[in-house]
Amino acid sequence: MATYYIDFQDGRDDCDGFSPASARKSLSGLSLHAGDRVLFRRGRVLRGYLDTTPFVSYGAYGEGDLPTICGSVDVSREEDWQKTERAHVWKCTRTFRGDIGNLIFNRDECTAALRWSLVDLCAQGDFFGTPVHSEQVHNADTRSELWLYSEGNPAGVYSHIEVADYGDRILVRLCDGVTLEDIRVTNSGVHGMAGSGDGITVRRCEFMGIGGCPWNAEMKIRFGNGLEIWHKGSRITVEDCRFRNIYDSCVTHQGPGEDTVPTTGFICRNNTFDTYGMAAFEYRDKLPIDSLFEHNACRNAGCGFAMLGETLPRRSEIWPQPMGHHLFLWRMPGPTEGGNLLIRDNEFGPAPAGASVYSIISPEAEAQIILENNRYVKNPLLHHFGGRDYTDLETFQKQTGQDTGSQYIE
Repeated sequence: MATYYIDFQDGRDDCDGFSPASARKSLSGLSLHAGDRVLFRRGRVLRGYLDTTPFVSYGAYGEGDLPTICGSVDVSREEDWQKTERAHVWKCTRTFRGDIGNLIFNRDECTAALRWSLVDLCAQGDFFGTPVHSEQVHNADTRSELWLYSEGNPAGVYSHIEVADYGDRILVRLCDGVTLEDIRVTNSGVHGMAGSGDGITVRRCEFMGIGGCPWNAEMKIRFGNGLEIWHKGSRITVEDCRFRNIYDSCVTHQGPGEDTVPTTGFICRNNTFDTYGMAAFEYRDKLPIDSLFEHNACRNAGCGFAMLGETLPRRSEIWPQPMGHHLFLWRMPGPTEGGNLLIRDNEFGPAPAGASVYSIISPEAEAQIILENNRYVKNPLLHHFGGRDYTDLETFQKQTGQDTGSQYIE
């Protein structure tokens, strides 16, 4: 078992990488094996895709900010923009890989609004990119063009501009036995971390500015999740992480409908979820087995760039039902054999566009869920559960027997 040190800025690929003093610049050419560790130098940025190796752990060394895996393109120079014949509409002189999901201004501001046609650009920060694809025909090899509404050259109006495009679709691949600790994933047009496998651990990581690429132009639906387990997985732990400005769901398990394999031992704990368009956690297709959602802080569901340019409720596959919940459960026509999900000791904050728990799954699947000892900010809608809306915690407790020990936050 070996430990490799990677410095994206000052490393050299002719070094062995066995110490900080001999750090490599990239993983290119390394043959990693089960049990190896890869440590990225803090304060460094990799623009592109991290293809992980099964049963290898990835982390950080040194001092300073977390090492960052970044999926966006820097267009902060004045020469990156040219005037068009339309007043206040600027065209980027660069092209991008696939559809464009989001623009990030001044390094961390997700205030750009996607418009679905060029003629709809009408306010500072409005953008439009072509081509806009329909479902399942995305192609990162297609080059896109970008237009932005701005009162002056965007490079003069904003101190910094990043374009999150479709790119590699994901920034970090999840696979069997992989551990990822102390890593920041930012500015992906689609997903941050995604994949499937057994024994996946993600700890003390940050996810920021994820998602927004068009998914279906006809329905005007976009997509993109912070951390996605696709199809199957077991013994998955996501803990002590921070999620902010995620277009759809911060964490999700989903798959190809009936063929989805339920996750076993999915533990999501001690995370902070802040500002997301769909959910802090989205459970879809099959309810998990022996799984926990506990000690998480969830706030500002249905907020952020996912709602910019939208007339609420936000467009989604369940439209005109509301979107923007702390927990969203759907596409489950029946129970999971041995399924059980415990939701406890969480703090559910503002959700102005939705609910703390929004369930549109079968009654048999709902019977496999337990809520207890949670704390709630008073929102217009508490839960949608059992086919009805609940606006009051006491009523929900009495009529469902759920949420014992739960209370409002004063």
